[in-house]
Amino acid sequence: MDPIEMVITGGTPDHLNWNTVLRSYAAEGFEEVLGSKAVANVPLEMADERVLREHPRLVLVFGSCFVDSCNYSRLRDACDRIGCPLAFWLHDDPYEFDAAARVVRLADHIFSNDRWAAEHYHRDRVWHLPLAASPTAHRRSHNDEMTRDVFFCGIAYKSRRRIIQDLAHVLRSVRTEIFGDGWDSKALPFCINRRVDNAGLADRYAASRVVLNLGRDFHLSNQKYQLDPSTPGPRTFEAAMAGSCQMMFADSLEILDYFKLDEEIVLFDNPKEFEELLTDLLEHPNKRAAIGMAAQARCLKDHTYACRARAMLRCIGLELPQAASGAEMVKKAA
Repeated sequence: MDPIEMVITGGTPDHLNWNTVLRSYAAEGFEEVLGSKAVANVPLEMADERVLREHPRLVLVFGSCFVDSCNYSRLRDACDRIGCPLAFWLHDDPYEFDAAARVVRLADHIFSNDRWAAEHYHRDRVWHLPLAASPTAHRRSHNDEMTRDVFFCGIAYKSRRRIIQDLAHVLRSVRTEIFGDGWDSKALPFCINRRVDNAGLADRYAASRVVLNLGRDFHLSNQKYQLDPSTPGPRTFEAAMAGSCQMMFADSLEILDYFKLDEEIVLFDNPKEFEELLTDLLEHPNKRAAIGMAAQARCLKDHTYACRARAMLRCIGLELPQAASGAEMVKKAA
């Protein structure tokens, strides 16, 4: 039997975890780098036993530390007993930044999905590592048959409701679909209160002329510093992997560290600009397709979970079986 190089587990038990699919994508990335049989993806409640049995070279807790009942002491003890580093890759910064305090002293390495949040841990071995996309799950071929003009999927947080209200007169004039919880479908008939699974979401991205990209402002545990997010979330990379032409509300220019302006992504910051840019994209399908295909190529090159896995392993100091790529996305916090 091939030795296990790494154990990856969740920050919360799987029955409480809405984002286990993201962990499967991260595990897939490490498998690409380390080998398909070298990575064990296990629930948190089984992780310490698996560590003691397999003696991996790395244990990674991927996810959220928000649930109060989570206790990582057994996992920390298991890592100490075999001399293995324990790393956390936190994917809900800065919205749950305060909750991460419970792992600051436990972790050998902390990786934060958000660049600005990473600057506020005030300890060594803290790194900024954005989320990414899975070529297996999210990559789609270019499709000339588009079923809608504008698509967005996400919960109706306050900031999103405000932006959509401001854009409503434009969105009503084209074929628009907005999916997610909490939208007022009576006032905004193009809104549908329904969730979309991750695979179905990539299909919808690929079948939309333009994908709208809006951040969120729902802070569950972010009182200490009241941090604003800076790094785009995983759906930005997933939509790019699907070959979508994205129009993103420019609440942070960090996006330009990941995609080229007007070549791989389009930014707007007011309704008039949105209308002008959307009209141009809808009238010029070749331009729209070129942006989507360029975004997909950039994502395949720099923004897969395998890219993130190589960067993480290099930060920790573990040997890589092949040359790293995408490492410029990782920055050590001050």
